[in-house]
Amino acid sequence: MKKKSAFKLLFNILLLLIIFGVLFYLVKNSLADIFLELKDTSLFVLLLITFLGVLYQIFEGFSIKEIARVFQPNFRGIDGIMTASYSAFYRLITFGAGTLISEVNFYHKKELPLSQSVGVTALHMIMYKAALLTYALLGLIVQFSLFYVHAPKMIYFIIAGMILTFVIIAFLIILSISLRIQVLFVQVSNRLFKSARLRGLVDKCNLQVYSLRETVYRILKDRSVMLRIYLWNLLKMIPWYLIPYAALANNHPDLDFLLAFGLISFAVILAGVIPSPAGIGSFEFVYLLLFKPLVGTVDAVSSMLLYRFATYILPFLMGFVYVLMEKRRMIRVEIKEIKKEGN
Repeated sequence: MKKKSAFKLLFNILLLLIIFGVLFYLVKNSLADIFLELKDTSLFVLLLITFLGVLYQIFEGFSIKEIARVFQPNFRGIDGIMTASYSAFYRLITFGAGTLISEVNFYHKKELPLSQSVGVTALHMIMYKAALLTYALLGLIVQFSLFYVHAPKMIYFIIAGMILTFVIIAFLIILSISLRIQVLFVQVSNRLFKSARLRGLVDKCNLQVYSLRETVYRILKDRSVMLRIYLWNLLKMIPWYLIPYAALANNHPDLDFLLAFGLISFAVILAGVIPSPAGIGSFEFVYLLLFKPLVGTVDAVSSMLLYRFATYILPFLMGFVYVLMEKRRMIRVEIKEIKKEGN
């Protein structure tokens, strides 16, 4: 037992060292430009963008709470904020690969069964995509005449991005609630796996899939809950979509607010359908493509870095504080267990 406690202690310390190592690498390489940009940004603009980034995390937390509290009544808004920050931390540390897994893991820690944790995560993604689609559609309607005159080919790309986003939403819903897909999974599994051990694993997996379908369907059929979740997701995107205008308005007082709002909605939805870990790289490409003709290369890059700070670095830092506190607590508990076993 003592060896087990010592192993857990060493594992958590090693994991903490790995996190610091990855963080050092990211700061030295990928994130250096963002921190240099912060140094050259006026205090007022920096505080405003930081406020918008924190406001998004708060709204995001309450949008998560609306989904999770259907299954866990004790799930609070602060828990939702920590969920968003926790997954943002692992999004950066794992280069996007661990975002969804970390979110599922957080819900599981809050005593939600695995199937419900996956269901909440799936619905969270669905409603986020629905909010992106709504703003992109509104932006295209408002700015259609401008794009038709100055960049007609861009309209086709935006529509393609919207269609792909809609397909993703439909696919996630179908995958989550379709009984036919579950039956197909059982049929294929029965043909492929014959041993008792593997069949047992398949049966357990099938029970999880069934629970997932019940979880998602339970929320989807409650229109009042769906409306509240949808409205929270619309609300949470507003602070993020205000950031480019907040970053550019000082040097470009003639910048049209609705145009800047519409362009960032197009950039986010297009980046979300271009294959890339967590939208890294694809977002930068689309953002600069849309904003450079409007404000020039220098200011476009500057505003993009500030946007990345508020939407990428700031949530990570909030999650980093949470993870440090969690690891510190776990290490202290394990040290106490080792001392107790030694007496």
